[in-house]
Amino acid sequence: MFSELQWKELDYRQSQFTKVFAGEKPDYVPSWYHNFDGKQTMPGLLIAEKDRDKWLDNQLRAVKANVEETLDGASLYYPIIEMFSLYGTHYVDKLLGGDVTWTGDQFWSKELNCEVSQLQQPDLKNSALLKETVELAKWIKDKTDDKFLISMPDVGCPLNVAINLFGEKFFLEIAMDPESARRVLTIIANVTRRVHEVLIEAVGQETIRCHNAFYVYTPQDYAGLSICATQMISPANFSDIVADADDNCVPDCYKGMIQHLCGRSDQHVPEIAKRHRIKGVQLNDAAADQFEAYYKGMRDDQIFYLWPTENMPLEKILSITAGKRLVIIGQKIDTKIEIE
Repeated sequence: MFSELQWKELDYRQSQFTKVFAGEKPDYVPSWYHNFDGKQTMPGLLIAEKDRDKWLDNQLRAVKANVEETLDGASLYYPIIEMFSLYGTHYVDKLLGGDVTWTGDQFWSKELNCEVSQLQQPDLKNSALLKETVELAKWIKDKTDDKFLISMPDVGCPLNVAINLFGEKFFLEIAMDPESARRVLTIIANVTRRVHEVLIEAVGQETIRCHNAFYVYTPQDYAGLSICATQMISPANFSDIVADADDNCVPDCYKGMIQHLCGRSDQHVPEIAKRHRIKGVQLNDAAADQFEAYYKGMRDDQIFYLWPTENMPLEKILSITAGKRLVIIGQKIDTKIEIE
């Protein structure tokens, strides 16, 4: 699908991301661009029609278009097949017994009927969905001649999943019974960690990548985790109840993770800065507007994926960072951005 020269250029651009993660100075500010229009994932083909070949064909066409579009400029879209089609942001809900359906071109998840304290660790050894996920990953790897990367299903942070499963009841659990809330978050973290582990065992850590390639691309030694719901809790609850579970989502074979935030969450910067498992953050929307607070408050070895906004345009981002510890996403960069 790609020429030897194109593969060489893709690998070179990928190496610039690796340099940022390693604390080295890249040749230019890397940028990750994914022209996401919903056509690449096509969940209905997997969930409703059960047509893997047609689904993969859509993926391959979209990947080719994304790669060729970015090669025309200075951005990167590395060939990656996305398993977001498996229940979207409700994948872990489904593993935990949630009723998730594909309706009206999107996934819907019903809250569980049980009390928060009644949630049990699922039998993942006999999980049909986890077996299907592993088998699908192996099939993709074989069908693409082991040349493409594979994005994990969406494994949001334990708090995100707990809210999917229990709604506002989980916020009450945090307030009224913190130990019960911690127990539930630990269960969800264990499930999330196991998804990583079985996919690494199946296709290799060099092949599996962060669950959401739309927002962030990581080298093989790092994972990704969406922690969007943390905007709704206090710094004390994040530090005392939630953050340990986030850390436990990532197996020890990873050096750390990039956390995705999209809401106004700068109240958590001090805790994020303390967590050695957090290599950096990916910010867009309201979180990107608060970038300067993140940049000033986080460690010098933590990095930033920035999706420019009207209030935080590229020019302002570069004035704050001088291009250091930075990856740009969400807009195609036509020329290389030099680092001061």
